Amino acid sequence: MPPSPPCPALSMASRRLHLGLLAAAFGAFAVLTLLGGCAAPAGGRLAPINRWTQMAPDDTISLRAIVAGDAECPVALVDGTSLPMLPRAGATRGALPDSSAASNPAFEPAFAVTTCELTLPRTARQASIDGQPMALPGADIRRIVVVGDTGCRVQVAASGASAPIQDCTNPARWPWPKIAGAAARTRPDLVIHVGDYHYREYCNDPTLCSPLLAKGVVIGYDWAGWNADFFTPATPLLAAAPWVVVRGNHENCDRAGAGWLRFLSPLPYQTCSNQSYKTASHSLLTNNLTADAYRIDLGSELTLVVADNAGFQDYLPAGKTPQDGEIFRNTLQALHTPSATQPVWLLLHKPLWYDLLPPSAEPNALQAHLRNTLPANVQFLLAGHEHAFETINFAPSADPANYPTGRPAQVIVGGSGTQLEAFDPLSPFYEGQGGAGSKERSHPAGLLYDGVAASSGILLNRYSFLLLERDDAGWAGTLMDPDGAPISRCRLNGERKQIACAFPRPQARE
Repeated sequence: MPPSPPCPALSMASRRLHLGLLAAAFGAFAVLTLLGGCAAPAGGRLAPINRWTQMAPDDTISLRAIVAGDAECPVALVDGTSLPMLPRAGATRGALPDSSAASNPAFEPAFAVTTCELTLPRTARQASIDGQPMALPGADIRRIVVVGDTGCRVQVAASGASAPIQDCTNPARWPWPKIAGAAARTRPDLVIHVGDYHYREYCNDPTLCSPLLAKGVVIGYDWAGWNADFFTPATPLLAAAPWVVVRGNHENCDRAGAGWLRFLSPLPYQTCSNQSYKTASHSLLTNNLTADAYRIDLGSELTLVVADNAGFQDYLPAGKTPQDGEIFRNTLQALHTPSATQPVWLLLHKPLWYDLLPPSAEPNALQAHLRNTLPANVQFLLAGHEHAFETINFAPSADPANYPTGRPAQVIVGGSGTQLEAFDPLSPFYEGQGGAGSKERSHPAGLLYDGVAASSGILLNRYSFLLLERDDAGWAGTLMDPDGAPISRCRLNGERKQIACAFPRPQARE
């Protein structure tokens, strides 16, 4: 029997009506029941495969769940009121073998699951799904885990050069499951993922792929690939705390965008057009269903601004991508809303400043847009994309023409599972010749970032995640290894917009 058609995605207006009813007194039960009725279950209600909480735009919380096939969405109990979750995206067969889409594995992959969601006001205090408690944000966020670039890298072309294959079965080679468990044990109040959840893209060379497949490694843009690469290993961390999710370039529409939009996107569900990676139809900011940035206020101490720059061609100068400047002007409006004094951390996937950006690209469109427009209260930029841990600080008066109140510090957390730069022969941080740790550094290398040299910062080629903890003096950080042991201690100085991290002892790797 073919799967039932997916329920139409809720419009933003419907979501706001839903929230208004909830906030009034949870009087939306009848409305939600009617809306939920469009997903008639073929096999009744099943226990969710996965469930999690993520922070959402407009000061809301999004409960999400995944159920097998076209089963009925579960019921949530929210502050004593039972509310059926709503279908977000139904199960699909995927592209037919004889269709024009069959040649593009990223377009219309098969998802043998239904995604469910329920939008709640931030005032919600207790929630459970089918009797299982859900993590909700508290009023006092004091412990934040930051991870990034977590998927297992498998990108093997049928011919020509391919990136090195990561062994997804070896915890030393792909430590994301260990990192997720160790991060959960820190008992965070919030988890930030700065993008690149899915890396198991394709394996088309029989000689190279056969050993991988013989080990049972799952590859693909479909549900099986997403579940193996993200949801199954992330299970303990998904249960530990609410998440803030940033879209990575691996979640572009020409890669794993179908899964991003179905599972994690802050937007109402939409489908990608037929885009093909590394062709004229590849993903850009203009065609990637790029979401507007949104704010997450964490009390009076901190505001997060979550931005989508996944489709940004940051390696091109601004003159080559004039449309991107206008897109950033529109999508980054959340940076300019009150309060002007509230400390802000801007969350991106592709950093504003980092060592993999060629000097010929600077200033790119994002750098050009943020010159003289980045608000003074933005203290730190958190990003991934570079598969390492790196901090970049600037002297407060280093760039008065473009940043009269000082450039914020750039913090890159990109070593939470994906193959490190240290193992990539095409990376400037490749350690194949010098040995483990040979490209790590305790001071900047003297490069210019959009015309300005960094004053301090470290680079570590190590699998890791970052734990940020607020105390009476502000925020402290601990970079941790996959087992949860400290690698480096850091201190964030919001006033000076700098992060100081101790350079650790050299560490041998396999």
